[in-house]
Amino acid sequence: MPYPMEWIDLGRVNYEPAFELQLRLHALRRADEIADTILIQENPPVITLGRSASEANILAPRKELQATGVAVIEVSRGGDVSYHGPGQLVVSAIMRLRDRVASIHEYLRLIEQVAINLVAEYGIQAERIPGASGVWTQDKKIAAVGIAISHGVTLHGLAVNVDPDLSHFELIRPCGLENTGVTSIAALTGSKPGLPDVRDRLLHEFGQVFESPVRASGVDVAELMRRSKE
Repeated sequence: MPYPMEWIDLGRVNYEPAFELQLRLHALRRADEIADTILIQENPPVITLGRSASEANILAPRKELQATGVAVIEVSRGGDVSYHGPGQLVVSAIMRLRDRVASIHEYLRLIEQVAINLVAEYGIQAERIPGASGVWTQDKKIAAVGIAISHGVTLHGLAVNVDPDLSHFELIRPCGLENTGVTSIAALTGSKPGLPDVRDRLLHEFGQVFESPVRASGVDVAELMRRSKE
């Protein structure tokens, strides 16, 4: 049996300190001081720009975004523009790639499969669309996927729309795609599952897809976040 993965749930947290923590965990994983770790969070409204992002895909002026409390941050993942906010489960997988899969392509397909299996738990049939990242249902994106790999260890991962304010996605051109609709578990089912329930199902699917036990991490998150501010 493959060695276990561990998970950490930060709850609702600003994107920037959570990303600093992710970098700290990434360094620890590179040094083999921690296991592969799934970092889970919910963020206040924020637009993130990946390495290939175009400013033209932000459809609202920066002053308007600032006035409405939407931050804009450049990040190290691949891809274009994404939105994160309350009601969305943001998942970063910090894994040594060669220990789990044979290629980046295989890893991406497995991450997408986690999201496909997760929304199926709520009666939603989702799929991949050739040439477009993420997971889709009824021609609308329900989960965004974007990763980075440094020194053989992954960063970032996926964002699952549970019950976010879908109007916020109108502030961007998601992933740079024209006429892209966005949906959520709540919009499709008429119910609003709590993020802890979605998290638990997601962790189960990670274990199933990667054929690995998943357990809570013993990492002192408060100490790591304190050190990340030094």
